[in-house]
Amino acid sequence: MIAISVYGAVTLPPGSQVPMHHGIGGYNNWQPKTRALVSYPVISVLVFGILLAATRGSSGAAVVAPIAMVVIAASEYGAVRAAIKRNGRTD
Repeated sequence: MIAISVYGAVTLPPGSQVPMHHGIGGYNNWQPKTRALVSYPVISVLVFGILLAATRGSSGAAVVAPIAMVVIAASEYGAVRAAIKRNGRTD
């Protein structure tokens, strides 16, 4: 997720915005680039910690936490791609 954030920081122009939530009908809640690109890794660390604490002592931790991280990473990648498209870039 840090690599995706770095990619977004390098690719997106200054002053651009990145969506933080994908709701029904598309992305909403567009935030400044820096805030959004820092928030995704921070949120994923918090989610990972909560999932590990909730599944402590069970075999579910080895399955649930990595799946959640993949979902959050995919969401962040989609958000960065949406921000790139919104700024008129095609890369």
